[in-house]
Amino acid sequence: MIDPDAALARSRVIVTTSRAPSPRTRSFVKDLVSVTPGGLKVNRGHLTLDELAVLAVEQGADRVVIVGERRGNPSIIRVYTPRGRPPRLVNIVTFIVKGVGLSREVGRPQPSTPQTLYVDPQHESVYDFSDAFITAFHARLLVSGRKPGGRDIIARIRPLNADSGIALIEYEQGGRLVGPRIKVARPLRMVKEGERESGS
Repeated sequence: MIDPDAALARSRVIVTTSRAPSPRTRSFVKDLVSVTPGGLKVNRGHLTLDELAVLAVEQGADRVVIVGERRGNPSIIRVYTPRGRPPRLVNIVTFIVKGVGLSREVGRPQPSTPQTLYVDPQHESVYDFSDAFITAFHARLLVSGRKPGGRDIIARIRPLNADSGIALIEYEQGGRLVGPRIKVARPLRMVKEGERESGS
């Protein structure tokens, strides 16, 4: 029987960019890796999606996160999982980025190497954000009364304002805010895990 804790500990998440990223997008990727257990930053270079799928399998990663940009700023986060032989990337979740505050811009330190990522939805209106975030980053729902360990990260997700459809994600470790601040629009669910793509 597979121990789910051990499986999560072994999981790897590759984080990279679209091609020719701006310095700000590269910094955001570095921030995102810092708060992602098992996160591995990969310089995109000329790698195609198919080559990223092969790299993911070689690295034992089952998530590939690609940060796209517009006018030099992070604008979209697409999350893929490799499937098939030869492997190819299947988009499972997409977040539209409405704004980011890099850790250096908001005066927050980089965290210690994170052990586990928890999600704390702070209002019922962000439950779908939390569900997508759990799928995308192998996070766990923070259960009331549970105290995470000192190296664990909590992603606190709250609505930016009423009826805006935008959520603010902030990370906490050991009782202090760390890493980036991210504003995202309501996530798009693509192919769910375990589901076959239409036409396949």
